Amino acid sequence: MAKYLDPKVDVLFKKIFGENKELVISFLNSLLPLQEGHEILTIEYLSPEQVPKTPLGKNSIVDVKCIDNTGRAFIVEMQSEWSNIFRKRLLVNGSKAVVRQLDKKSLTDKARKFHELQPVYVLAVVNGNFSQGKDWYHHLTIMDAKNPDVVIDGLDYVLVELPNFTPETWTYAHKQLAVLWLRFLKEIDGYDGEPPNELTSNELICRAIELCEEAALTPEERYAYECAETEAIWQNSIKALEDDAIENRKLLAEKDKALEEERKALEEKDKALEEERNARAKLEAELAKLRQQL
Repeated sequence: MAKYLDPKVDVLFKKIFGENKELVISFLNSLLPLQEGHEILTIEYLSPEQVPKTPLGKNSIVDVKCIDNTGRAFIVEMQSEWSNIFRKRLLVNGSKAVVRQLDKKSLTDKARKFHELQPVYVLAVVNGNFSQGKDWYHHLTIMDAKNPDVVIDGLDYVLVELPNFTPETWTYAHKQLAVLWLRFLKEIDGYDGEPPNELTSNELICRAIELCEEAALTPEERYAYECAETEAIWQNSIKALEDDAIENRKLLAEKDKALEEERKALEEKDKALEEERNARAKLEAELAKLRQQL
């Protein structure tokens, strides 16, 4: 009986989508908001390590990075938990992918114009919830907050909250393959035996499932998987501690605010009492003066 490992674990995710062009093309085409007729046809993998220009800068690692035959760049990330650091990393990686196009062109032909820059798409699948609503698919672009028709093209983010995904909530009828890919990511490690026909009936999904079989991994890959799984557990634990610390700081800040408001209220009362005492003293002085006159 086959046992399937979790494709959301970093090592296995990279093995599936970072070593199999047909799979990552299908994955990207199904989830990205690409216009009809502009689907990805071919890709070339790029190094997932984006080396910074400054010697003191730290390298930024992405899960999968590739370009297609038109020059569009695609970054695919899998993250176990949403965090402020990951949000910043998405911003940095997407921006770098845009800027590095210009750097490359400036080395060969400085006369090339900015309009030749190709679009960059960042697809991040997060095995956690980070928004307060029920939506799990988020398409982010650079636009005017008051007028969505005013857009700066060239950098798009698609963020998927995997736990909130359910097949019936996917509304794009022409991209039903996305349902299969997300079900694969969410469900496959829960099967000890034959996966459902809906998944195995698709050739590409079936290939991805086969790559998740425990028996398909070499001893070295299995060891790397276990290390990555342990690392994810530690990271989630650290994230939980960070969340607790943030919540505690928030509660302390609220208590400090309440105490400050209470202190101000007491000061106001003291001020009012002092004014009342002064008014009473003044009144008593006037009464004493009147008594003397009488």
